[in-house]
Amino acid sequence: MSRPLRIEYENAFYHVMNRGRGRENTFLSDDDFKHFLYCIEQANLRFNIEVHSYCLMTNHYHLLIKTPDANLGRAMKHINGLYTQYFNRTHNTDGALFRGRYKAVLVDADNYLLHVSRYIHRNPIETSTPLVDELIDYKWSSYSAFIKKTATPKWLVRDFIFLLQGKNRKYAAYKQFVEYENNKEISAFYGAKKLFSVLGGDEFIQNIKEYIAKSDNEKSVVVQRRSTDDVIAYLAKYFCIDAHDILTVKKGAKRKTCLVCLP
Repeated sequence: MSRPLRIEYENAFYHVMNRGRGRENTFLSDDDFKHFLYCIEQANLRFNIEVHSYCLMTNHYHLLIKTPDANLGRAMKHINGLYTQYFNRTHNTDGALFRGRYKAVLVDADNYLLHVSRYIHRNPIETSTPLVDELIDYKWSSYSAFIKKTATPKWLVRDFIFLLQGKNRKYAAYKQFVEYENNKEISAFYGAKKLFSVLGGDEFIQNIKEYIAKSDNEKSVVVQRRSTDDVIAYLAKYFCIDAHDILTVKKGAKRKTCLVCLP
């Protein structure tokens, strides 16, 4: 069976996740965490990716990435491969470290990026057994850098998240925002049994559909001038989901959220 389509384009934002094979730990020591951050730094230098938030947990990681050069696949292959080589060499293991290909949620930056950043930073206290009592005490996420309690890595970009806040006291405002619970929509999205690969409003989704339609793999959709219903039916068949799941109307809002499933 062919792999599902990866949607890549310039300046896209993604929430990227991966966990250890068999849910095994991927970070066994402080040096492991530090080396993964080094791998991110190398990917930033080599592939020009921007990291807007991160959180490294014991058996998985979360990254909020922007790709100015539409090269998420290459950058993540570099990060995962480089770290796996280090891990196997250091801990005398071999084979795959992660469970498979990373998961990437394409994020509508204008409407959801700020909320995704909060979701990522709240991971250490949102687990069944919280890793810390206070988020500031967890040192393997970018949260402390966002509230100006630790030095900011050169490759970490904070200004865009601050801009989305629209607040003058950006550090204090972000701290207050993150320490408040995730909103219900985000919790439901990430709590679903099947994680979807696009999180966005209707205008964002329409742009994504147009982008897919213009890609090499979807030329027939453009040439035959298919209707919107035809495009939805085509995408439903391609991603093996029901057509009504592509556009789900939110109660109490005119905006729609598109849910396209991950592998």
